[in-house]
Amino acid sequence: MHEIAPNVYQIPARFVNFYLIAEPDGLTLVDTGVIGDGARRAWQAIARLGRQPTELAHILITHADPDHYGSANELRRRSGARVYASAPEAAAMARGVMSRPIRGNRLSRGLFGLLLRLLMPTEPTATDEVIAHDQTLPILGGLRVVATPGHTPGHCSFYAPALGLLFVGDSLQAPNSVAKPAPAMVTWDAQRNHESLCAQAALGAQIIAPGHGQVLRGAHHLRALCG
Repeated sequence: MHEIAPNVYQIPARFVNFYLIAEPDGLTLVDTGVIGDGARRAWQAIARLGRQPTELAHILITHADPDHYGSANELRRRSGARVYASAPEAAAMARGVMSRPIRGNRLSRGLFGLLLRLLMPTEPTATDEVIAHDQTLPILGGLRVVATPGHTPGHCSFYAPALGLLFVGDSLQAPNSVAKPAPAMVTWDAQRNHESLCAQAALGAQIIAPGHGQVLRGAHHLRALCG
């Protein structure tokens, strides 16, 4: 667990990063990791801060991929937290699936699907509140929902202007601290993802927190992708 901004922590987990926001009046997770592993790591992180599972109040889902919403049910059952997602992602989560098909030929799609079922199983997951673009949540002094479709149809990012912090989900990845879009195979619409990156760049965020890779410092990372 790494503190990336005051009271905001990155939780490295199996296949993915997700994030814990620790405020005096409650805790928030941005994404949850895969079934089992994500919940275990979340509880460990909460305990390290001397907090209780019942203090988890909000679970924000960037998109309906199994490494991002897999542990939501387990976390909610123990804590009573509310789960938030956009309408397209909520509809997929309710069925326990992803919100877009995988690209590629029949063989590659079949192999990828098999790996997902083995390594990242899913289960139907209800959403307590459907969120929309420009909505402000009472977290971090006002956490803005930013619609960033492209990786998936209803992908959302979350921007905290008070900290200059942007949770970008999988709209970009940052392996070895180098920002790049997610692979084409798992991208619903590359052009719309590019437009979303440009919308994110316009925010001027100084801390960029992705689902995969390292946290990036400086607005230039997003500007470079938008060029």
